[in-house]
Parts: sequence; structure tokens; C-alpha cells
Amino acid sequence: MCGIFAISGTDDQAGQKVLAGLKKLEYRGYDSWGIALKYREKNEVIIKKEVGKISNIDQEFPPAQEAFGHSRWATHGGVTKENAHPHKFGKVTLVHNGIFENYLEEKKLFTEKFLSETDSEVIAALLDKNIAEICTQKQCIFPLLAGEGEGEVDQEFAKKIIFDAIVKTVEKIEGRFAILVFVDGVDGIFAARRGSPLILGRGKNETFIASDIPAFLKYTNVVNYLDDDEMVWVHQGEAVYQNMKSREIIQKRDIEVPWKEEQAEKGDFPHFMIKEIFEQKDTIARAINHDDEELLKAAKLLENCNGAYIVACGTAHKVAMVAEYYFARISGRKVNVVPASEMPDFERFINEKTAVIAISQSGETADVMEVLERSKKKSAKILALTNVESSSMARLADVHLAINAGPEKAVASTKAATSQMALAFLLAYADAEIRGISKINVGREILRSTAGIINDNLNPRYEEHIREIARKLFPEEKLFIIGRGTLYPMALEAAIKIQEVSYIPALAFAAGELKHGPIALIENGTPCIVLGSDLETISNATELKSRGARIIGVATKNDEVFDEWIRVADCDGAQAIASVIPVQILAYHLAIFRGLDPDMPRNLAKSVTVK
Repeated sequence: MCGIFAISGTDDQAGQKVLAGLKKLEYRGYDSWGIALKYREKNEVIIKKEVGKISNIDQEFPPAQEAFGHSRWATHGGVTKENAHPHKFGKVTLVHNGIFENYLEEKKLFTEKFLSETDSEVIAALLDKNIAEICTQKQCIFPLLAGEGEGEVDQEFAKKIIFDAIVKTVEKIEGRFAILVFVDGVDGIFAARRGSPLILGRGKNETFIASDIPAFLKYTNVVNYLDDDEMVWVHQGEAVYQNMKSREIIQKRDIEVPWKEEQAEKGDFPHFMIKEIFEQKDTIARAINHDDEELLKAAKLLENCNGAYIVACGTAHKVAMVAEYYFARISGRKVNVVPASEMPDFERFINEKTAVIAISQSGETADVMEVLERSKKKSAKILALTNVESSSMARLADVHLAINAGPEKAVASTKAATSQMALAFLLAYADAEIRGISKINVGREILRSTAGIINDNLNPRYEEHIREIARKLFPEEKLFIIGRGTLYPMALEAAIKIQEVSYIPALAFAAGELKHGPIALIENGTPCIVLGSDLETISNATELKSRGARIIGVATKNDEVFDEWIRVADCDGAQAIASVIPVQILAYHLAIFRGLDPDMPRNLAKSVTVK
């Protein structure tokens, strides 16, 4: 949630660079935006902020060497200019990602008038108050912070005071946060995090701080990761890290990320969503590019466990549901799939003999992270499947497997979801090999064949056929989807995609459950998408059609019950992967016909780092 980007450098283009970087992070929040520029010579910070998307903003900023900005997804306070970040309180200018859960309690301690309704402004107020109190204790004058009368700020002394004030401030915060801070009269940018991601990009004479890597890929692919309960001060090419609990200075390792700038751009495609759908030609093959030793190491976490849980949210939860079928069918293992937000009721069963598998694109999803943190305290074994190798989940896990999908910027997940399914499929075969049931290479060959089939299917003619079906469906005000076996969770996922980007109320059901209630919703002409063409599913489709439904079949073969047919090839046990892709394309074109932006659906953001 929310995009944060900052630069401290040596040229005067900090404002323009932050504007460009925020545009690359707009998928994380697009209710409002703001940028703060620091003028050392004038000892002031200038703030520009507005309601609405930043993507179409073309604005010149005054020269500045340090700046930070924020693209907001509203949580506390409505979408107004006053609630947009950055917030200025006293000497402190701040942007914030996360939720300060107990902010109302702390806000009562202030007699000053707040300009916004946000929890974030309260953090700025607390920090400003703590700086003043520490200065009083140390008998120093702010902003000079040392000595009396006119003179230069003692920057080293100032840095220590602000680090102390940050520690004192975050002790009051219940919840997850990432903050960036300017303090009047003090060089550099201060940052701290707990639970919400912050990543540093390291240049020769400049340093970037962002909530996601694409913001600075144009300038560097060398990164440092700020871990939980750590803070940092950056100025030009310098960075000083401290642990907020021990107060120890930390040395960070430079890491080169394999992503390239062009991977995070639309190229010739009109939207990121359709670009990322077509990238599945390659990403599924990359997802299975793990050697057997890595996969067997991951599967061995399950070998001696007395129970296994897969936890995830949203689309990743539907992937987890598919994985439950994979393990049951391929390795004969029962795993329990629970949405991360519902996991607290089941945590009594977690102990040192439990395996917890987390699935997440970002590796930062708040609900999942909290489950993993609590499970780790109970000595459970953690396996993470994420798209970011140095994400919080990856670093917390005993074993991490990267899905290798590359940057995914559309809010609606497409290529990450199929990559997660492919890796879960291969993991089930690794488990089967350990149990003497099958071999990893059997699963690998099925997935290679599936990737080849998808490569053949994703062509302009195929897309145009689906686009024509979308043209007929887009005026509809409701839509139903059914599936059986692994295609049942894919029906649920298809409904999510259509809901997210076209706003059509799409409902999904297990095909065999229709007659137990949902069929009462069917009227003459109601569109129903049917995933699969096995005899039982066709029988269910026939039941729908007899009540007047209009049937759109997504299946390996046509059937007379289908009014429209979208062909998918037979992919053996990986049918779920192949079957969801045409519905992704359908959802995209439904959004386009309805005049919507499929990359940035209303009320949603890409990486949910708050509860």
C-alpha cells in the first residue's frame, strides 16, 4: 500500500526524479500524491501535493538535491489534499506507509490543531515533540542543536538526536510502518520501518529509498534492504544504518537484483495488465527454473511435519487452494489452506512439527507476515514462495523459492499467479519424489509442455476472439463462473479478476454445488462461464442452460451446450494454469469496453502491507 520514493544526491533534479519514481509506484496507491523538496540554503522544506493520480502530472520542480514523495492509498482520513502526504508538523516533514493503530490515543496528548485526519500526521507530531524534549535534556538549541547564536548546525550531533527521537517515537506506534523524514536544518533523509517495506538503491553519489525496486531501476540495480526495527540516515552516497532496539550500527551487503528497467515498463502494450498476461509465455518457464536440490530441500520441510498449512491472501489464496489439490493428487499429502486473515483460530495447532507455506507476490503482505512471525515463535518450519528474493517473507523463511515472474505492476495479479501455481505444482512432485511416488522430472515435463502450449495460444487471433466475447458481455450486470477440481479455485480466481478490473459482480461456485442454492440466481440470458468439459461439468452446464443461462465454455473441446467457446489445450494435471489465462484476457477487455483503467482499479492497491 502507498508508494514511497526518495533521493539524496548531488544534482539539482531531485524533484523531477521523485516525480518520475512515484509514477512507477502508482500501482501501490493512486488516491493522491505529494512531494517535499529540501532547500538547505534557505533552511526550509517546500511541499507540493494534490488529489488524484500522479501518472498524468507533468510539472517542473525548483532545483533541489534532496526530495521525497508519496502516492497514497487512503486508510485513515478521506481522499483530500489535506490528508495527502507529505505532512509537516513543526520541524518535521514526513511520509508514512502503514497504519498507526493507536494514533487517536496519542493524538489526545496534543493541544495543537492538526491539519489532516490521518494517523501519519500524529507520527510527525510525536517526532517533533520528542526532538524538542531531547534537545531540552541535552541543553542544545534547535535547529542549531549545539552552541549559541548564529552558526552552522552540528550535523553529527543532530543526527544522533534525531535517531534518538525516532526510537522514542516508534516505541509509541502499534502497527506496521515505514517512514521517511526531513528535519529542518539537518542534512539528509531519515527512514525507519517495521513491517512495511523500504529498500535502498545505491548509486555512486546518490542514494534512493523506495517501497519497491522499480522506482529506481533506471539509476541502479544495487540495493540494500532495510529490515524490521532498523533505521537509516542517507545523504548523497552515504548511508548509516542502526538497529532501533540495540542501537548498534549495522553494515549492509550490496545486492544486485536481476530485474531490468524495461521489465517494469509497458513497452508497446497499452496497459501493464495485458503486457503481463502475454509475458506468461516466458514466466511459467522461469518459475520452474529451480534445480532438484532446491526443490527437494523445500519439500523436506514437509517430510517430518505432523501438519502443514498454506497461508495467503486474495489471488494467492486461490493459488493455495489449487496447491491443496496438487498435493492431494500428486504426493498424497493433506495440506490445510487458510486465508491468512482467518489463521488466528488455527494457530493453536502450530508447533515445532508444523510446516507453514506462505504464498505472496510481494513477500510483504501484512496478514501473511503476521502469521509467519507468530509461527516462527512456535518453532514452525517456514517455506515462502514469493516474487522478491529479498522480501521480508523470504528473509524470515527457512527455505525460499522465487517464482521469477519479474516486476508485476498491474494491481490485478496475472503472471505472478500462474508462476506461483507452476512452482506449487513442481513442489508437489518434489514431495512425491521424497515419498517414492513419482519424480520431479515428471512434473517438470508437464509444465514445460504447458508453457509451450500457452506460448502458442497467446497470439493476436486468440486475443481477438476473446475480445469479441467481451464485447458481447460488457453491458451485463452479473456473471457466474463454475469449475470442478482444480478449476473450482480457478473459477473463484476468475471471479476476482472480473470483479477487480471491470466491476461486474461476478460470482463463482463449485460446479456440483449449483443445485444446492446458487442455481436460484439464474435467469433468462444470465451469462455463465464454465471451466472444463468433463461429463459432470457439462451436466452442470446443461442444468444452467435449461434455466435460460448463456454458456461460455472455457474448455479443451467444444460442446453443444456452449453458446460461446474459448479453447484451451489439454495440459494434463496443470489444466488450472492454462484455463485461467483466457479469463484474465476476458477480464481485461471487459474493463476496456466499460471505459475503465485495468491497471488501477478503484479502491485497490497492489501490495497490501496493512491489515
